[in-house]
Amino acid sequence: MNNVLRTTAALLCWVMLGVPSSSQQVAPDLSSFRIQSGGLELSRPTHASAFFDVVGRRAALFGYEGRDLEAWVYPIEIVDGLSLSFRLEGYPLDIDRDTLASISVRPEATTLVYAHSAFTVRQTMFAPLDEPGVVILLEVESVLPLSITASFRPRLRLMWPATSMSSNLSWDGDAHAYFLTEETNRFAGVLGSPDARDVSVMPYQEEPRDLPNRFVIDPPRLAGARSEQPPRPARRVIPIVITGSVEGRAAAKAAYDRILASIPDLYAKTADHYARLDRSTVGISTPEPRLDEAFRWAKVGIDKGVAANPLLGTGLIAGFRTAGDSERPGYAWYFGRDSAWTTLASTAAGAFDTTKTALEFLRKFQRDDGKIPHEISQSAALIPWFTNFGYPWASADATPLYVIANAEYWRATADRPFLDAAWASILKAYKFSGATDSDGNALIENTNVGHGWVEGGSLYPAHEEIYMQGLWVEALRSVEEMAERDQLDAVGDDLSRHEARAHAARAHRDAVGYRDRVELHRRPAGGLDAVLDELGERAQVEVARHRLGPRVRDADDRLGEGLVVVADALEVGACGRAVTALGERAGSMLEVLTGRHAGRCYAPVLCARRVRSRRPRTRPQRWARSRSSATSTAKSSGCWKSATPSSCAAVLTCAPPETSV
Repeated sequence: MNNVLRTTAALLCWVMLGVPSSSQQVAPDLSSFRIQSGGLELSRPTHASAFFDVVGRRAALFGYEGRDLEAWVYPIEIVDGLSLSFRLEGYPLDIDRDTLASISVRPEATTLVYAHSAFTVRQTMFAPLDEPGVVILLEVESVLPLSITASFRPRLRLMWPATSMSSNLSWDGDAHAYFLTEETNRFAGVLGSPDARDVSVMPYQEEPRDLPNRFVIDPPRLAGARSEQPPRPARRVIPIVITGSVEGRAAAKAAYDRILASIPDLYAKTADHYARLDRSTVGISTPEPRLDEAFRWAKVGIDKGVAANPLLGTGLIAGFRTAGDSERPGYAWYFGRDSAWTTLASTAAGAFDTTKTALEFLRKFQRDDGKIPHEISQSAALIPWFTNFGYPWASADATPLYVIANAEYWRATADRPFLDAAWASILKAYKFSGATDSDGNALIENTNVGHGWVEGGSLYPAHEEIYMQGLWVEALRSVEEMAERDQLDAVGDDLSRHEARAHAARAHRDAVGYRDRVELHRRPAGGLDAVLDELGERAQVEVARHRLGPRVRDADDRLGEGLVVVADALEVGACGRAVTALGERAGSMLEVLTGRHAGRCYAPVLCARRVRSRRPRTRPQRWARSRSSATSTAKSSGCWKSATPSSCAAVLTCAPPETSV
């Protein structure tokens, strides 16, 4: 019996002396963790109150340099007022964010640097691509013992316009984490760090709701350094993890444990995603490196707009901002017109997965009569959003834009399975738009349908507008191009009637490529038009547009678009067959032509030219690329240079072997 008592006492002492139990949180070893180098990165000194965001598919941090942060796990705001302060041993006052010195932004992470004569703290933030949480890593180097205090206000608020119950906050000493819950036990959040200790007055609800909660992190002290030696910095990486769930506390805690245990892998996966995005999509190479880099960042920006909501699905959202005292973080929810316009960019860049995701999301919420939603709140699944609110169906342009976006994806990819799955939806959208013409003048209407994107002030509300008619004409062409012969019957006589009435508006339409023929202004190739396509060479036809120059499309070159940047943003007159249609104004233009053939890419052609006012232009020189010789000119890398006039520079830009751009 005495032996049993002694053994029991020893075990109790062993536990009481601090050996962690199985329920206690074990800190991950992040001593070797480093942010990746190379690739895209922007760095500068901090600018007071400049906005920044750290965005993943399912969660985000929003804030301003030198101000508080707020953390969201869609569709819930977990905390706001998140900030750091520092205290050196023997120093009587906290050192606040006035020490914030610089910011570095990479596609996968953002780093804020706090610099003091005695310490440096690097606050690296990233949102794991597919996890419901965000990670903050504090890399501390200090010559004196340093403690870090993190302050925050618990929120647990649903995104606008759903209402939320009051949140409760509790501290779990074993997990070193706070739990945010509410009365229904459906929504929950977790914020914690293996090194954290709570210093707040509990229970929290006895204090005013605007009083921040606080926890302290004590980085390791220097060990073994003699006092006569100069102090040396100690380095350690300390994690803070914030997660949330719409499935209760247990699910939020499971996400917290999973993220905390795999931070290096999650960071690497997120970084690899953006590196792959950069490699596998369209790139440009110009004499201006800043333009090339801006183009790369633009692709990242589009990808950041993809958001996964556990109650709705995955689609494109419109933008970010802090919510402040509201529940509206900018426009961080789904919009029909914004998504459709953005897919034109993602398709042109070769980010086809983004395009498919956005279009499938809009298709999922299409109204039975064919109308595409204007906006879908991230809390839409929790309220009667589509029936009791006016916002979901407020726009008229989202529906024809949806047709156009599907057609652009089809032209770029020839993805027949996707088009087959979407065809019934596309047809409904087309018929809905056509049916809005209540007075039979062949113009689709805003009245009783919704607003477009361009009218406002005294122009609002418009009955009919030029912007909508431009979309309608393009939607008509798109439906015909997507429909196979046996599908045209499903469109009925409406397409012929609509196109006949819209014919006058198409005097300066761009060329429609079909196999080895060129069709101009709804007429088959013939005469001079046919000459442009002789010997299988690519035809180029210039048309008049405002702020845009010629566009060329070939059925075998799905990405054969012409993008023209007009330096002085003046109108460019028509040339070629329509040489007298509009006068030209002087201006410099930069043409960028890209394309593909037989799964290979060829070089964009950059050609600067000067156009002069009131002088008819002769027919432009054709930059021919023979279909018969394309394969023989391909390099082993899958790239070649297209023939250009001597005044132009051919720039080689290629996609990796697994992707054709």
